[in-house]
Amino acid sequence: MENKDNSSSDSPLIFLSAGDPSGDVHAAKLVEELAAVMPNARFVGFAGPKTAATRCDVRFDLTQFAVMMLKRALLNLPTYARILRDADRLFRNERPDLVILVDFPSFNWKIAQKAKTAGIPVVYFMPPQIWGWGQWRVKKMRKYVDLALSCFSFEDEWFRERGCHSVLIGHPFFEEARARHIDQAFLESLNSQETGVSSSALHHECGKIKYLTALPGSRDQEVTNNLESLLATIGKVLNKASDVKPVFAAFRDSHAEYIRNELKKRGLNYPVYVGKTPELLRAAYCCLGVSGSVSIELLSLCKPTVIIYRISKLEFFVLRFLKRVKYMTLTNLLYVHGLEGETPFYPERRLPERTDHTPKEREMMIFPEFITKGDCSEDAANCLLAWLENDETRRQCVEKLERLKQENDFVDSPIKLAAQKIVERFL
Repeated sequence: MENKDNSSSDSPLIFLSAGDPSGDVHAAKLVEELAAVMPNARFVGFAGPKTAATRCDVRFDLTQFAVMMLKRALLNLPTYARILRDADRLFRNERPDLVILVDFPSFNWKIAQKAKTAGIPVVYFMPPQIWGWGQWRVKKMRKYVDLALSCFSFEDEWFRERGCHSVLIGHPFFEEARARHIDQAFLESLNSQETGVSSSALHHECGKIKYLTALPGSRDQEVTNNLESLLATIGKVLNKASDVKPVFAAFRDSHAEYIRNELKKRGLNYPVYVGKTPELLRAAYCCLGVSGSVSIELLSLCKPTVIIYRISKLEFFVLRFLKRVKYMTLTNLLYVHGLEGETPFYPERRLPERTDHTPKEREMMIFPEFITKGDCSEDAANCLLAWLENDETRRQCVEKLERLKQENDFVDSPIKLAAQKIVERFL
């Protein structure tokens, strides 16, 4: 399993592959930590701008092709094929001592296969959520991956029970949320009722603003597919709670431009910021977001949140046959996993009754989520209004989030622990 005896111990070459924007952030942090432990280590790979800003020689920006649904993945197949050929040549000619993959399974399984063919050990940092859908892929994990660095206890247990080598390190988002640099001047200028981690014991000042922070996603198709639903929900909230101020936290400039253009078409003028997500999350009284790993950062800040993810009718139909968990939002999975007598998983070899949630499943959510092919704005708005108009309802939600955070934020530095396990085992 290990490659220690064959590694270039003086200056090991480590290859990384990270295709999602969030994965790029985590890969960059891991490179920095490994470089601190092994000053002579060399890094090369396919990732994004965050990793490129480290010592890693990024040969291709994978984050520009981050996709989630089948149609868009198919459109990028020729590009993926070319990059995979480049990886194959790199593995044969430069002989990395280790390959580290970060999420992005549609592409990284192929990288893992080519690495194993070349005799290079593979680590999956933040492994794909195959326990959630397409569980048959665990065969690939057993065959191609030497070590999975798991983020959650239920994930670590799931991999181990199926014969995979896994180590629990915790989720890096908790660490990153603690370490984020915050523009305090900008945060104070918002005059918000909230300025940090929400607390069930916090008494809000009069005259301060209640912000509803909208998080439209980090991928192009997330923004374009979900913006209409987000705006419809916000509109219904403002019809009943005019004292609420919506604000958009865009991931990149192109997203902000698209959102501003769509707002202008509708005669709306909500503020849209780029590069201020940490501050806007801390200022939020509650949030409205798109499904994704951001739910863990929202948990770390104890922010009551409604999650929306709009998909096509075909994707909605197919999802019933693929999903193996009751929720797509990680915070809901963690919460239900911790409830006595409950499980976030569907019984093995049994299809869910329906694609959307049953009344019981919806009742157990801590973050109301709507994975939908239609208009869910009325229901989503009602969930937000329950927090905005009733302090006790919001306080109870924050209290649950505080307990859930305490249960899952159990490692000071998941990144440092990941680097330690990698060096111990392979370098």
